[in-house]
Amino acid sequence: MLNLFRALWYCLVRNRALWGFLILFAVIMVWDMVSLGQNYYGQEGFRNIPPIYYEGVTVTLDPEGYLGEGGVVYFLVLLALVFVAVFFAEEFRAGTCRSLMAGPSSRRDFALALAVTVALLTMLFVLVGLVAVYAVIPRFPLLDVGLPTGRTLRWALQLVLIVEVYGLLTVAVAAATKRPAPTVAAMLLLATGQVEVLLTNLYVIATQLGAVAGLPELPAATDVSSAFFETAAMVPTWLPAAQLQWMMGEGCTPVAGDIAPVALLAAGAFGVVLLVTRRRAL
Repeated sequence: MLNLFRALWYCLVRNRALWGFLILFAVIMVWDMVSLGQNYYGQEGFRNIPPIYYEGVTVTLDPEGYLGEGGVVYFLVLLALVFVAVFFAEEFRAGTCRSLMAGPSSRRDFALALAVTVALLTMLFVLVGLVAVYAVIPRFPLLDVGLPTGRTLRWALQLVLIVEVYGLLTVAVAAATKRPAPTVAAMLLLATGQVEVLLTNLYVIATQLGAVAGLPELPAATDVSSAFFETAAMVPTWLPAAQLQWMMGEGCTPVAGDIAPVALLAAGAFGVVLLVTRRRAL
């Protein structure tokens, strides 16, 4: 698996689009931090930043508090997934991935290498965001940022798992179609939560039609909306779309009960990738 991962990572870091996406996210993060600081100094507050009406007071947030502000986390997820969709669609189309696999065991190792690559790619975007936060904060003396804590690590882990779910399903589409267009389309439907909204609605219809069969009721749900589409719908709180919406809010602290369902979904997405790579002649 190590050799497969090294081959993938070598191709990835040599792709100029990756560095372009990282620079774009850094610009978005810096712009958001500057806007946050300007709004703060205007004593208007911003999201969960309380307004201050006298000098000498410092507002300190954890790093994830700044990363979640202003919808920046949505851009992080979207940029990471766009790169995953385009990069792997081109890799499968060009046949590069075919040369890396020689049997069932290598296909399993390749799927593991894919999962690790998506996770590290997400962490790379998170690190770029943190660098932007710590670079801009000194410009605003009354704003402060705390050091990364265990809460920050849990927040980052939850974000990585969410991108793993969407990213691995996107890779499965890339492996099945070997075309960028359907892969990007599938990625957009996943990243904006439209797939989860559709599945939730289908489940609600099924429970209404088959109530006599004893189907369980829809569990606790939350209202989610996409940062890119003016739509909102109710989806169960354990789905990635609902978790991502929550991670933009105040005091988001994922615990084991929040992380475990998304981890199970990520494992399921890994199984889908493994199944597709075994069924399809890559």
